[in-house]
Amino acid sequence: MSRLPARRRAAQAGFTFVELIMGIVLAAIFAGALYGFFFAGLDAARSNESQARAQSAARTALERFSRDVRQAISPDDGLTPPVASVSASAAEVYVDGRRDLGSTSPRPQRVRYALVGTQLIRERSLPAGAAPPFTYGPYGAREVLVDGVTNGAVPVFRAMTREGVALPASVSGPQARDVASVSIRLRVAQRTGAARTTLELATDVALRNAVRL
Repeated sequence: MSRLPARRRAAQAGFTFVELIMGIVLAAIFAGALYGFFFAGLDAARSNESQARAQSAARTALERFSRDVRQAISPDDGLTPPVASVSASAAEVYVDGRRDLGSTSPRPQRVRYALVGTQLIRERSLPAGAAPPFTYGPYGAREVLVDGVTNGAVPVFRAMTREGVALPASVSGPQARDVASVSIRLRVAQRTGAARTTLELATDVALRNAVRL
């Protein structure tokens, strides 16, 4: 029986232990790099989504607030001002979204924007009664507009006179007649990469119907 040539026997011998260990190490390095690349991309996608969600929610909240304040109207033909109250964390206005320029009998809802914890909410109370003066019950239909608000000591709402003078931190009752514009300022937490950053948006809104003609 003839023996196989030495070169052929070496080709059929398979991997040595050292070669097997080196293969495992190289595969582990490659898998680690692939793992890091995948999760870096996933983290970046989550960061971008967090930023987009925070910015979209904050801008939408400012747009809704601006629309409500611009449309604010006295619920009883001027006896009660369009703005019920403004404080650092809440603003209440009377809004009749169905009213047109020819309307002579508005039935506005009382709408409140308020900071509750870290959430900016919007809620409303429907008018009761066939004619002014209307009565308003507890607020309902709560909507969370923005989550993650981090204003801290920074007021969310401020009221100003027609001359641009800031009114006291809390305005209600007869003093609300002096309100000509209301400002809103939001600081919202968002994620940027591995860090937490803050998005800040603000706007001033003038009352178009402060005096009903």
